[in-house]
Amino acid sequence: MKSILFDVDGVFLSEERCFDVSAITVEELLTSEGIFLGCGTYIDFENDLNDKKIQEIRERVFQHDKILNQLKSLGLNSNWDMLFIVFSIHLIDLAKQLDQSHRCEFLNSSTFNEKTLFEMNKHLLHKEIDYEKPLEVIDSFRNGKDAIYEDLESYAKDQLEIDDTKLFKLKSNLWQLAKDTYQEWYLGKDLFNKVEEGTALLDFKKGFIYEEVILKPQEEIQLLLQHLKEAGYHLAIATGRPRTETIIPFESLGLKSYFDDEHIVTASEVLDAESDYPEYQPLGKPNPFSYIATLNGNDRNRYKEYATHQENIVNKDEVYIVGDSLADLLSAKKIGATFIGTLTGLKGDKAQPELEEYGADYIVEDVTKIRNILL
Repeated sequence: MKSILFDVDGVFLSEERCFDVSAITVEELLTSEGIFLGCGTYIDFENDLNDKKIQEIRERVFQHDKILNQLKSLGLNSNWDMLFIVFSIHLIDLAKQLDQSHRCEFLNSSTFNEKTLFEMNKHLLHKEIDYEKPLEVIDSFRNGKDAIYEDLESYAKDQLEIDDTKLFKLKSNLWQLAKDTYQEWYLGKDLFNKVEEGTALLDFKKGFIYEEVILKPQEEIQLLLQHLKEAGYHLAIATGRPRTETIIPFESLGLKSYFDDEHIVTASEVLDAESDYPEYQPLGKPNPFSYIATLNGNDRNRYKEYATHQENIVNKDEVYIVGDSLADLLSAKKIGATFIGTLTGLKGDKAQPELEEYGADYIVEDVTKIRNILL
């Protein structure tokens, strides 16, 4: 049976709200007083966060999306990772003014917690934020998730003259704080407490998950999926979203019924695999783990196989990957699948030259146009 493995963001759903939340998260970590760093300009996140303010924050934090495009072009696909990299660069820049003993105290990977940024604030004399700094720093980073994190640690070591840079690793305490802060904004307090089995730091966050935007009319996408299934295709999902952020929008938009649970693999399953086999992390895209898992079925007992057996494992004429990013394309190339790129992601039509350069098999205006290739 032929299979079609779909990404979600930039294919079915707009990435805009996720990027908005990423920008808000970075800004909150930087500016929120009494809880985080308290630098820059004060923002009343509870009462002043309308659409205009959100747009201003995103333009400032991501420099009119130039930083997002930088990271996407390096193959980074996860919002958690992108916002973490950006915030970490700002944190390093601000921490340079601390004396050596305070740098070691506040950036200690084993003792860092949600109160550390607030305590660090008391020792910062200069609290201006250079929002252009990440553009300059990321410009020197290498391609690939592993290399990006290695380069971030090297940057921290060089700028701060400290030996312990584990705070800037994937899954560090700082990474977890950034991820949880994003999740609070995206899920809202109630859903966060339920899904993450924790307690939200702030009570007023309602959740952007209820404001998702579908990229084409709901009926058009439903009809496409129905025709693909009728034509005998096996349909599956591999996304950098966590499971809840995938299932809830898909159910509300009437898309979930076209996909079996065991063939929906998300960031949640990637985190499980990385927990089971830390020696193989990172397993997020452009690592093809999620595509291999969704193709074969989300069987945790086979996660080691999915993480280690990846090169040219499918027939190019039988497996198609539909995604909007370089990370999706690189995943397809590694496993030997046919790649169909959509131009409905962050870069829009400007993604075409990059996808062509890296050898996309097909490029379409939007996901509904894959019927011209597959049906």
